[in-house]
Amino acid sequence: MHTIDHVFEPTRLFLVWTSTTEGVARNRRIVGELVKKNDHCTFRYLKDTPDYHAAVNEGFIGFPAFTINGNEEFDNALAAFMSRIPPRKRQDFPKYLAQYGLPSSFNGSDFSLLGYTGARLASDSFELSPDLSTASAPIDVVLEVSGTQYNKVLGDITEGMLVTFVHEPENQHDKNAIAIMTSFGRIGYVSRALNKGFSHLLSQSRVTGTVLSSDLRKEKIKILILAEFK
Repeated sequence: MHTIDHVFEPTRLFLVWTSTTEGVARNRRIVGELVKKNDHCTFRYLKDTPDYHAAVNEGFIGFPAFTINGNEEFDNALAAFMSRIPPRKRQDFPKYLAQYGLPSSFNGSDFSLLGYTGARLASDSFELSPDLSTASAPIDVVLEVSGTQYNKVLGDITEGMLVTFVHEPENQHDKNAIAIMTSFGRIGYVSRALNKGFSHLLSQSRVTGTVLSSDLRKEKIKILILAEFK
């Protein structure tokens, strides 16, 4: 299995929420940000953004650890998200890392660990996504493919399969859309939360994309991609 060689240490992680309401489109919405300054981490909801308002209309009622009332900034916010991933001392921690193409010797910060794993839980629809706007090559990025549930050309996606990234400026839903392509067609998109920084990296460096894993869960295919920028 491919593993990352160049760890990115972000200073901001976006909190992304996806509606689970039946009949509502499963759009990934950026609803908040976790910001790191030195060893200090703060969280706030991004209430003045179109994504936040759209999320509220789709049923968003806040992240459990932080009240949605007011416009306050929450201090010491890292622990609330670290509780969503296994402790590093756990015996099966290397197995957890391997799911995301991370080596057992991973020595990135807790903040970067949250960015690489997304701190996803099966019991809710939240994930963290790194702000790549400050990133530069060489860097390895792990991402979950978006939009697979809308795609009918899924084919036989296997570990190690090469993918390419193609801009879709004519996309009616998102002019910044970046499609993820295989030899048999499009399998989905780069998450909107990553689009801007990912596009910048594409314009500044060479990229190799590889399927890390493909898993069918509850009639939804979960595909993880390793993007290596050089």
